[in-house]
Amino acid sequence: MHNEVKKIEGDDIDENVLSVADLLKTIWQGRRTLLVITLLTVAAGLAGRMLFSEYKSEGFFQFGGTIPMVKKTADKDKDKEKEPSPGIKLADYKRYAAAFKSNERFTDFLVQHKLEQSPSTNALRRSFASREGISKWIDPVFPFTKLDAKELLEDPKDGNNNVIGLRISYDDKDPKVAQSIVGLLGRYTQDTIVYIIYSDILRFKHVEMTAKITALDNEIIENNERLAHFRRSGDDLKKIVTRYPDAAGQASRQVVSISDETARYLPPVTQLMTTEVLASEAMEKIHKARREQQQNILLREYYDKAKTLVDNTKSGEDILRGLEPVKTEVFKDKNMEDDTVKEVFNQITIDNQTAISLYLEKSRFIAGPSLPENLSLRLSVTVLFSLFIGLMLSFAVIFGRKSLQEN
Repeated sequence: MHNEVKKIEGDDIDENVLSVADLLKTIWQGRRTLLVITLLTVAAGLAGRMLFSEYKSEGFFQFGGTIPMVKKTADKDKDKEKEPSPGIKLADYKRYAAAFKSNERFTDFLVQHKLEQSPSTNALRRSFASREGISKWIDPVFPFTKLDAKELLEDPKDGNNNVIGLRISYDDKDPKVAQSIVGLLGRYTQDTIVYIIYSDILRFKHVEMTAKITALDNEIIENNERLAHFRRSGDDLKKIVTRYPDAAGQASRQVVSISDETARYLPPVTQLMTTEVLASEAMEKIHKARREQQQNILLREYYDKAKTLVDNTKSGEDILRGLEPVKTEVFKDKNMEDDTVKEVFNQITIDNQTAISLYLEKSRFIAGPSLPENLSLRLSVTVLFSLFIGLMLSFAVIFGRKSLQEN
């Protein structure tokens, strides 16, 4: 029995040796087929790489400060406490992204800059119209990632984790086209953000200025009424002092002044002086309100013309660069020697220059767009993959042919 088991095991070993030998013999007999098919497959893979593989350009577009631009008040210490973090809040970025990812917005941008007939932008427009859109090409960059939170053992605060930039990439058969498209996408996204910000601001500033002018008008009316009351009180007190000339120097002879909570005993001269001080304060408030009202009237005129500019363009950059000519037109017939007028003129100039610096100069590519030198699919990967496919096809042909011959 033991000898029979050994014999059976020996027969299995011989069959395995023979089967491996048969396989190698079959492969050797079909070596020409193996060589031809493998070489053809590798050649086809290299040709496909040259025809279908593309060059990938990348760039990093940074936001140069807090977006939207924040106006600072005169209180410097208060500004330091409440100064917002640079970048765009996530909620605002999602709103801007919904705009620059739309096909309609991109079409308006191309028409505005006369780029709709460019061959490279035609392929880009088809990508905008696709289901995936341009999400695969534009990624927001945060200063604080989940990995950072894990390493530092703390969660990022919303105010400190704004979108500080965009990582933009694009693939194309021509490396120069890929590079230009990355630059175009950076310019387009920033242009859209500026357009959304200023279209919102300029469209509603007219209503805001009108409301402020009306509120200041009511404030002037109220202070005029208070001023008239103080003047009437002053006239009455002057009559009292004239009627009793010795009362001013006698502390025992005093007029009673009664309020809802307390009763005070003040000399008429003291009351007269208090009334004149209150009347002076009312006059100062009226002067301040009238000055602010005059400035708001100028601002309303400026924002009205700026709104017309927004209605006639679809480009954020054109809006920014067009605000200075609008300002010049508004103030060309104004008295620039008047400090009230000049203050408004200077404030508009500062805002425009700051906006151009923030949106068009500081917000820029700090890395790229790169000019790719190599195809996105590596040569070694292509060769190895094609070689593997070629070998599999060769084995299938060789053994398939042998099987047909045996049958």
